[in-house]
Amino acid sequence: MGQLDRWLLLQVAFRSFFLQASWNYKGMMNMGFLYAIQPGLDRIHPEGPAREAAYARHLEYFNTNPYFASIVMGVTLELEERLARGEIAEDIIHDTKEGLMTACAAIGDGFFWGAWRPFVAAIALTLAFNNYLATPIIFLILYNIPHLYFRFQGVFWGYRLGTDVIRLLRRFQIQRARLALRYATVALLCYLIPNHVNLHTPFLITYLPMEWFFLGEKLVQGIGATMLVGLAALAYRAKIDVLMISFLLMLSALVLYHWGILI
Repeated sequence: MGQLDRWLLLQVAFRSFFLQASWNYKGMMNMGFLYAIQPGLDRIHPEGPAREAAYARHLEYFNTNPYFASIVMGVTLELEERLARGEIAEDIIHDTKEGLMTACAAIGDGFFWGAWRPFVAAIALTLAFNNYLATPIIFLILYNIPHLYFRFQGVFWGYRLGTDVIRLLRRFQIQRARLALRYATVALLCYLIPNHVNLHTPFLITYLPMEWFFLGEKLVQGIGATMLVGLAALAYRAKIDVLMISFLLMLSALVLYHWGILI
């Protein structure tokens, strides 16, 4: 550790919750970013031109995933320390911050918005259909476990490792986890749809005796579940995007409803 102790880095992490409190078209999250790292800048730079220059430096454009932004904050503070010691130039901070901002946006948005949130939502739907009253609380707890982990640990990783933090992120295999979560979401949807949506055909109502109707309805439900799981497996093998699979499921539901098969 350098000049910044653990308590001050925790302050930065807590302040990162206000990263999006002052959105603007010109700088996006820039004011929230400066607010978050201000305690660190005040510790690194003495009051005067150096501190004012640091403030101005971090009012430039900034936009990334809010949960991964703390990683950029940690790296930025480490670079500010090196700048104060005369080891690097200001351009290094700008270029590094811009590169990390882009990388963290791609990684964080893909994981949290495109994989983790839909997966936790599918779990919550499963619990809600089974009448668990604590479902909203469970959803919030599950969703925020990785969120809070990356938000708080990210500051320490960035400050301790500097630009080498990217190597640490590779160990998490986020891309593989993202794909696994997205297909797990489809698997949960394949479970939910046939179990909580009524399927029937005009044939069952018109020709099947009432004593056989229950058995026929369960047979149709089973066929529907098998088809959905089979389609998901085929889509997985064909490397079709999960969002496209979800869209096709919705389209299929509309067609089946129009034909009177889905009610």
